[in-house]
Amino acid sequence: MAENAIPNDGQPTPYDVHTRESDGEYEGVGHTGAAGFEAPGDVNSPWNEDLPEGEHDELQDGMLPRDLPKRTTFYDPVAERQMTQTDAKLFYQRSKAEGRSASGAWALPTPLGSPMIASGSRPATEYGADSLVLDPDGNLPETQTPWKSHPEMPAQPPEHNATSEPLSKTKAYAFPATTQTQPGLASDGTEARGFLDAQAAHLANAGLLGSSLFDTEPHITSELSSISKNIQRILDLRHKYISLSNQGPNDNPRDGPDWEIYPPPPDPAWKEGRAGYAGSSGLASGQGAHPSYGSLASLGKNEAKRSTRKRKPGQDIGEDFDMEDLLPLPGDDGMTFEMDESGVYQVFESKESEEPAIKVPTIRDFYMDLDEILTTSSDGPTKSFAFRRLQYLEGKFNLYVLLNDYQETADSKKVPHRDFYNVRKVDTHVHHSACMNQKHLLRFIKSKMKKFPNEVVLYRDGKHLTLAEVFASINLTAYDLSIDTLDMHAHTDSFHRFDKFNLKYNPVGESRLRTIFLKTDNFIHGRYLAEITKEVISDLESSKYQMVEWRVSIYGKTIDEWDKLAAWVVDNKLFSHNVRWLIQIPRLYDVYKASGLMDTYEQIVRNVFQPLFEVTKDPSSHPKLHIFLQRVIGFDSVDDESKVERRLFKKYPVPKVWDTKQNPPYSYWIYYLYSNMTSLNYWRKKRGFNTLVLRPHCGEAGDSEHLAVAALTCHSISHGLLLRKVPLLQYIFYLDQIGIAMSPLSNNALFLAYDRNPFHQYFKRGLNVSLSSDDPLQFAFTKEPLIEEYAVAAQIYKLGSVDMCELAKNSVQQSGYELSIKKKWLGPNCDLPGKQGNTMVNTNVPDRRVEFRLHTLLEERDVLRRYAMHDPSQASSGTAAPSNTVAPEYNGSSARPANVSTDLSPGSKGQQQQPSIVESPQALHPALGPA
Repeated sequence: MAENAIPNDGQPTPYDVHTRESDGEYEGVGHTGAAGFEAPGDVNSPWNEDLPEGEHDELQDGMLPRDLPKRTTFYDPVAERQMTQTDAKLFYQRSKAEGRSASGAWALPTPLGSPMIASGSRPATEYGADSLVLDPDGNLPETQTPWKSHPEMPAQPPEHNATSEPLSKTKAYAFPATTQTQPGLASDGTEARGFLDAQAAHLANAGLLGSSLFDTEPHITSELSSISKNIQRILDLRHKYISLSNQGPNDNPRDGPDWEIYPPPPDPAWKEGRAGYAGSSGLASGQGAHPSYGSLASLGKNEAKRSTRKRKPGQDIGEDFDMEDLLPLPGDDGMTFEMDESGVYQVFESKESEEPAIKVPTIRDFYMDLDEILTTSSDGPTKSFAFRRLQYLEGKFNLYVLLNDYQETADSKKVPHRDFYNVRKVDTHVHHSACMNQKHLLRFIKSKMKKFPNEVVLYRDGKHLTLAEVFASINLTAYDLSIDTLDMHAHTDSFHRFDKFNLKYNPVGESRLRTIFLKTDNFIHGRYLAEITKEVISDLESSKYQMVEWRVSIYGKTIDEWDKLAAWVVDNKLFSHNVRWLIQIPRLYDVYKASGLMDTYEQIVRNVFQPLFEVTKDPSSHPKLHIFLQRVIGFDSVDDESKVERRLFKKYPVPKVWDTKQNPPYSYWIYYLYSNMTSLNYWRKKRGFNTLVLRPHCGEAGDSEHLAVAALTCHSISHGLLLRKVPLLQYIFYLDQIGIAMSPLSNNALFLAYDRNPFHQYFKRGLNVSLSSDDPLQFAFTKEPLIEEYAVAAQIYKLGSVDMCELAKNSVQQSGYELSIKKKWLGPNCDLPGKQGNTMVNTNVPDRRVEFRLHTLLEERDVLRRYAMHDPSQASSGTAAPSNTVAPEYNGSSARPANVSTDLSPGSKGQQQQPSIVESPQALHPALGPA
């Protein structure tokens, strides 16, 4: 029998598929081939008594008269049947023809490790048509082994021997759950490129073979090719900007093996040899052991002194830090810097150098590239293409869940000790001044009122005020205070009212109380805020598995803000393994201009960046700032995005001549953050200091142009709600796995009702999303706001344990924690893609889930690449795609993609050899890099 021939009813099939109704009513189901299926019934039954004579023959068994299709003005059942039969005939003939050549897109092998069901006349479902059960007794004949239908594949699936059982009895799109090493991939990950070659080769064989991808009408293929080239162009622009600014996965010296983390992380609570862990399933050699941190391996002369300062988590916050341990600091390296005419700091190798050490894109280049993205994103066919691909991704995930849900649950149950509560999760977007809940702040204020009423806390109107005098001025006592009195929760009156939301930061509506309790720069040098911060850190360390990335503000009003903030952190010893920091820059130039604080926008640029360049040139000039920056991840840009941005200029002026009262637009702010950060990162990386990334608030409201700016210049974003309205940009965020920290509870109070939030849709489509709490003081009710965020999402969206563990893993990957820390939390190979980077005993995410995500992403990129490479002129002459060409690939270090070989020389048996995608592991998951 031919390889792809359809078997007759009497012939054996690879898997016997039995069908029966769920109520067991029909036992003897007969088969009538592809034309239909016979169910027991009697045409002469009483149900058919009133049918006109002669029409009994038109009814199939089991049909009622009402089921007989009637011809109407808009529907002709006879014509539709004829069309259906014609289409089926063409489909069958085409599949037969391409099956013989073994080079068509219709002869699709099943996913890796999945059983194959030969096409035939048997019905596809068993229990009532909603599930698929394979008969284990129906063995596949040797001549029909699916893996032998492709000469380049082994006779057996690469991950299962001939004696292994199928992974799932109901698996038509399932992935292997084993953790054994793939061929070509060493344990240290050095052969990751070969592994990806094999993965891509399988994908090529899974439906993108030969010329069948382009076997549509020529004008349709040409349009798809044009669309794909435009999308690839946007990806290339992003890769160029990200690589130039050193925001890629391998660009941060912090991720190197010799990076010193001080104070060092706490020791693990258990050892690999401890009872209950030694020899546990899935705990391979070295996977359960505590990976050596760079800091612990290179403490040098201070090792003994530092080891004596160890403390228990949750106790004595900051007592393991001593600034003397970090002295002496590095000195001047001889490089120089200065601000050019366009408001960008340029770095020079020496005082004699005339050319900058790095070429930063000009503001003209930036806006031309941005305009190209906006033009493409508003193109009708491109939007339709992206929308349909996103719909496909969502449907594919739904199908995967239907077929693998039970197996994923079984996989999770096999993992010892680990569940959602004890997998690491990072709050990737939370503002420090609102990091506590209302009850915590209320207790803190009351305790200070009772214990230190006579402490001088404020200087106003020419006199010093004690805490008691401040409360007397607003006619309140400690007894009067309550949650309702504080009035800091964002209720319904804050919806689409960002101005009211900002006022919620004022306890009891009084700005003076905010200054006293929630500011770092005040009369008491932020001591109260430092004390309550230590209490929050103590809670975090006690919970052990929750980490935060706190945003603290640099306003750009004065040149010494950085030194004051660094002194506040260092002097109060606010160092914890559970905490990292981001610097948020409020877009408030119009407020400063109106109050007379500054004359031009250039002053903000100078106040924000000059101290950073000075401390990079000579760390001893700002010692505390240098130490603080070791715990800083990057920049955030915050304000009300819904503000209208009126363009008054055909060409935006440079900062030194921007002296109008109008606030610069979002894109202008981001460009000057990006351009100056690019110069700074080049210098810091050259000196071996940690680099910074750009992670702004974006897409919460306002213009969708903000998302285009972020796609071009930013490492990741917060919110991203407006991506639901721009399919192309959402598709770009998927293809490049740009991180999105989402806060549905915050959005519910400010801009978008919870049931309309696109978070769950993004997650199903495969976007790199995580959950975050944003402002616990305004939105949370419990002591653990991040767990509250997960809990509400799980209830509303019906998330399972695997879903929440995947979100937790995403949050760690998006975060700016050092790679050595991530390896402890996620596994020693967490920087590799797919199941090779997934240690299930750490993440509690089944291998089949991460393999599905990886295969889907690779397949989507391959479809895009092939259409982008398609040449209609060669297709008309019988060639599918250009041979021996190079397609783009982002390797995380070059400005433009490279190193994708596509050899389409004819293979054996007349089959073309497929192009392979050669990508670095980090290119698959850009968020795995420093954040």
